[in-house]
Amino acid sequence: MRYKAILFDVDDTLLDFQTGNRNAVNRLMDELGYRDPDRYAQYEAVNLKCWAELEAGLLTQNQLKLARFVRFFDRYPVTGDPKWAAERFVALLGQQSILLPHALETVRAIAERRPVAIVTNGITSVQRSRLALSPLKDWVTEVVISEEVGLSKPRPGIFQLALERLGVKPRDALMVGDGVNSDIRGANNAGIDACWLNPTGKPLAEGVHSEYQISDIRQCVEIALQ
Repeated sequence: MRYKAILFDVDDTLLDFQTGNRNAVNRLMDELGYRDPDRYAQYEAVNLKCWAELEAGLLTQNQLKLARFVRFFDRYPVTGDPKWAAERFVALLGQQSILLPHALETVRAIAERRPVAIVTNGITSVQRSRLALSPLKDWVTEVVISEEVGLSKPRPGIFQLALERLGVKPRDALMVGDGVNSDIRGANNAGIDACWLNPTGKPLAEGVHSEYQISDIRQCVEIALQ
């Protein structure tokens, strides 16, 4: 048995974050009365910069929740309270639990023979709500959320915590995820083998290595159970 436990990212690996995020952003903008046709792209540019700052250690998770809306309101003609928008968005996003194709069957096939943990850079209330609404919850042994534990990918500590909870060593685990910096670099930092979900065939960034690359989530079953 090559691996004793499998770690999964959740957003854009198991759950369709892109669709859910777009749904929540558009609903919020409707409620704010902001109708610009480019509103989603405008928000995402601000939001992604904030998440990059989180991964670089420049923002905490709590700071990020408000900062993205403060910056968005400063940059665009949106009327309202950024604090209310931040809280409302979290509530709306927590309702978005959309499985990606084959995610459930993949996790189930692995979880029947190995413990599975989710390791995610996310807001606790959002991720807990989305997972509670998903059948994934029945197959996952541990859920480690960055805001909840005060550690975020790609720092090794969040992976180490997941492994401690599962009772396995880094050499006995596999990390599966789509994020080059958060998931794959994070696995490298923690001494864990990485399986990069790369459906569009992008080149891997310099200085990052992945033991496996897959284009379909189902391909990780054979890898995980070897």
